[in-house]
Amino acid sequence: MPEPRSRPLLATGNEAEWAEINREKAEYHRRAARALTPAQRIELGQKLSQQAMSLLAVSVRAGHVPSRELGASHGELPIEPIPGVDD
Repeated sequence: MPEPRSRPLLATGNEAEWAEINREKAEYHRRAARALTPAQRIELGQKLSQQAMSLLAVSVRAGHVPSRELGASHGELPIEPIPGVDD
């Protein structure tokens, strides 16, 4: 069993431990991505794209992103909301 920490993991001086954590996480994600079939990759990509567009739409509506940055005029969104995601 590991010994209790004398300082938080986020404290200065734990860079080597974070580097190892990040390497393990990257390897996990590489293995998971290789295990997906092409159809699963497409499905996951579509889901992530929908989430990104929904987040962008919510950010614009909340005023956190100027709509002019998206090419919209008069505060209108250039994208359609995704049913069930923006709710």
